[in-house]
Amino acid sequence: MLAVAARTEPKIEWRRGDAASLPSEDASFDVVVSQFALMYFPDRVASLREMWRALAPGGRLAIAVWAPIDHARGYQILVDIAVRQCGREAADVLAAPFVLGDRAELAKLFASSGISRADITLHEGSIRFPSVREFIRIEVKGSPLAGMLSDDVMQALAAEAETALVEFVVPSGEVVMPMDAHIVTAGKG
Repeated sequence: MLAVAARTEPKIEWRRGDAASLPSEDASFDVVVSQFALMYFPDRVASLREMWRALAPGGRLAIAVWAPIDHARGYQILVDIAVRQCGREAADVLAAPFVLGDRAELAKLFASSGISRADITLHEGSIRFPSVREFIRIEVKGSPLAGMLSDDVMQALAAEAETALVEFVVPSGEVVMPMDAHIVTAGKG
């Protein structure tokens, strides 16, 4: 990701770092942004504290996390299929992006990180894939499941998904599904 970012914008100094121990000085950034990553951090409280530490007075923090999975019905259908076809462990991998979807729990996470005046706004949106098969390929093969599922299981999962997700297929053959997000913002006084 850093190599792609450096090619895209070579004037920026890109750095690799642990979110729970950012390689930056205190108050060194005017803006700190995390886009759909917080749910994957092993220590979310430490990571939020680090983001806040690195933020300068007067700076802004913005963090995006997915809303509850029931705001992403296509993904809930995929998780239900995965339970049947692959087992609970595989389904949990597919449901992982939605673990911070509960607004009250998200607010508690920010408060316990020392960010007490965070605003949480639900944004309704959608996600688009070229086809159901491409949706399955991206979500399964692009995840830790890639090495866990045999080709036969992958085919069975894709076949059931093509039938179950037909309501989201538009005339072009693309799949368009609802996908909402919480955007959490806070200003550092």
